[in-house]
Amino acid sequence: MLTWQDGWPVKTRELHNHHFDSTAWNDFAFRDDDIVIATYAKAGTTW
Repeated sequence: MLTWQDGWPVKTRELHNHHFDSTAWNDFAFRDDDIVIATYAKAGTTW
């Protein structure tokens, strides 16, 4: 279940295995002008 606070989703669990490590975002300081582009692994996003 996704929870919201002040219009933003709130993380409800940690993912930590050989593919993912969501703890990398725990101490990240977001700014108001930040843009995060994220897709699931192997979803076809190329740069």
